[in-house]
Amino acid sequence: MKISGIICEYNPLHNGHLYHLSQVREGGADGIVAVMSGNFVQRGDAAILDKFTRARLAIQAGVDLVLELPVPYALAPAENFAMGGVALLTALGNVDEISFGSESGDIQLLAQAAEACNICKTEYADVMDDFLRSGYSYPEVLSQMVSQLYDEETAAVLRQPNNTLAIAYLNAMEELGSPLHPVTIRRRGAGHNSQQPTENTASATYIRQFFAEGGDCRRMMPSYSWHALREADAEGHIGSMEYLERLILYKLRTTDPDEMHNIAEIGQGLEYRLYKAKRAASLSELLRTIQTKRYPMARLRRILLHLLLDIRTEDMQKLPPYGRVLAFNDMGRQILRESKSMRTIPFSHSLAELAETSADAGRCAALESQSTDIYQLSRKEIGQGESDFRRHITPVRRRATGRDAEQEAQG
Repeated sequence: MKISGIICEYNPLHNGHLYHLSQVREGGADGIVAVMSGNFVQRGDAAILDKFTRARLAIQAGVDLVLELPVPYALAPAENFAMGGVALLTALGNVDEISFGSESGDIQLLAQAAEACNICKTEYADVMDDFLRSGYSYPEVLSQMVSQLYDEETAAVLRQPNNTLAIAYLNAMEELGSPLHPVTIRRRGAGHNSQQPTENTASATYIRQFFAEGGDCRRMMPSYSWHALREADAEGHIGSMEYLERLILYKLRTTDPDEMHNIAEIGQGLEYRLYKAKRAASLSELLRTIQTKRYPMARLRRILLHLLLDIRTEDMQKLPPYGRVLAFNDMGRQILRESKSMRTIPFSHSLAELAETSADAGRCAALESQSTDIYQLSRKEIGQGESDFRRHITPVRRRATGRDAEQEAQG
């Protein structure tokens, strides 16, 4: 049995995701395991739908087993995001390949760019540090160095977001010595952060914005995903960082620079800049005050959430201590059953059970539970606290897969 792994957010699930899944099936996958971000996502925001809803939709779309990417890795730079996802797929023991989208669609070119990046970060680390201290952003520095040390074609690969994430996956596999076989699928239609839809395909960024403005997104996503989005909106269950504004401002105003020093992604004295900005009277004012060329908005938003959730540098430096099951179908149950003799970390749907397996697992589970409690405050209608440890899951019936799923997306 051939099992393919993917790393995703599905924020929200749309037709581009259906296309990717159909391509994975056509590539011969008998089973698909998805490692999916939980209630907070890499752009530094609350997920538009809660993790259990998004996991259920993933199963309906054709995934067989959904594992949670713990919050320290979900709310992280590309390198840590990729490391967490690749580590979980590898640890399951019976996943054969990892499939990811890219603008390039050329696995050899991506591998070449990954090698170039790795050399820049190791053999020329002092040069990179000098550029970074001068105020240039990390992606800018890396692209310029690869252009000078290699060629423009390789450097150009680094200027597109899905290529960059693909390279992070390849580097994570190399660092972990993972046996996963990498497969890339050329991204079609609207780009990663595109503000314009293409036929029946739009980026998640566009869908979130268009939906927030009252737009009808049913062309851009499968019917069950659109229904879930509308239902959540009607019930006041759409997540947004904006509802966390007062909590974030409170946390900033009651935390001194020494306490901020160990918060994830804070470096180069940024804690003092944050401390000085605590006079801000709104989240938007705070972000404007602390933004610089060196610190992109996504990183700053993540840092504020790290501060709120107490995610520290050391939390990102360890590999996931367990694999938590968010959703599965009958095939997913079989994948889990057949992995028992090959797993290198515990896997379970019970967060309470996983928390007892090690000290690192206890810390990770506590962060996850706390992040879910805070996520419940990120919605118009506040949800109950202490819900993560009590959550039970049951098998989900899989909907259309392969060509059938793509045909549904096309209406």
